[in-house]
Amino acid sequence: VARFIVPDSQSHDKSCNYKMALINILIPLTGSPMKGVGQMGKGSDESYQLFGAKVLFKRLQNMKKEMEGVRRADDIEYIHRMRVASRRMRSAFRLFGKCFPDKNFKNWQKQIRRVTKTLGTARDLDVQIDFLQEFIHNLTEKSYKQGIQRLLLRLRQKREKIQKNVIKAMDRLEYSGVIDDMSKVLRNIRVRARISHTDERSPYLYHEAYMAISLRLEEMLTYEVYIDQPEHLEEIHAMRIAAKRLRYTMEIFESLYGEDLKKPLETAKEIQSILGDLHDCDVWVNYLPQFLEEEYIQAMEYFGHTKTYGRLKTGILYLQQERLEQREKLYKDFLNFWQEIKKQNIWEKLLERIAQSVSELENVSIDVERF
Repeated sequence: VARFIVPDSQSHDKSCNYKMALINILIPLTGSPMKGVGQMGKGSDESYQLFGAKVLFKRLQNMKKEMEGVRRADDIEYIHRMRVASRRMRSAFRLFGKCFPDKNFKNWQKQIRRVTKTLGTARDLDVQIDFLQEFIHNLTEKSYKQGIQRLLLRLRQKREKIQKNVIKAMDRLEYSGVIDDMSKVLRNIRVRARISHTDERSPYLYHEAYMAISLRLEEMLTYEVYIDQPEHLEEIHAMRIAAKRLRYTMEIFESLYGEDLKKPLETAKEIQSILGDLHDCDVWVNYLPQFLEEEYIQAMEYFGHTKTYGRLKTGILYLQQERLEQREKLYKDFLNFWQEIKKQNIWEKLLERIAQSVSELENVSIDVERF
């Protein structure tokens, strides 16, 4: 018997910091919540393995179809889609890794992690370049343009330089045989499941879904104490990453719950988006002084003076101030959005829904504890 703690949304104390609803889970199948996520030990079943195989196969195909576009680099969306697909793949690895042969799995992880890292650097530059192009287009004050155009030039030079690393990453992935190896293993699991008439929706699968989603939610909510402290940049950035992980985990298990995860998924996505934009502002604010210093040094080395440096500095300082103001606006938007989340009891309802499925399938007792 598992004991699940689910909040009573009608008695929610709005002053609390979302005490985690997952207080105590005792599941003999796994021993402890953290160890249980994604493991195929005692009490596991083929249903969970089949579900994982389908999830991974879909993400593998999403990566594979973007590879040629990533090599060409004629549209920044290719890299974006492949990077996201690789991240979703790694999220699924954490859940279903123990379902697959260890000799295969470690190599899969290694190769996909390399892809994510390489594409991440390229994607960050693509986003910055795209932002600056739009920013310059909307500038009305000509005196600001020279500095920002110089910044855009430097970023384009960096992006062009690392494209060779991106191509190498695609070649390495292709020649490693990982894609073919994964496809073969995942296809064999699905074939074997069809032959043996494996049940696709076992109680164990819903157990693991509940635990995975609950733990990702708990991870995100641990950062709530920092929401009213904008100076805690690292913690707020960590909250964005936690929201992304929660979103990816919910996406994995979304098919188990029909439309019931639609609202929490949209909510996690919006949190990720707002905090992502806020983090981008922080990156700009921190990077621009470094850029000015590099340009100053370069001007002295090449020209022996800094006569043109002043014109560059004017535009960069304007951009820095604009990013600070935008950050303040985004922070206020996030605070307002978080209050809406609490009013609507999004997370309480999510936990109630996923716990309900476990209860219905396994007759698990559900204790409802008021905050």
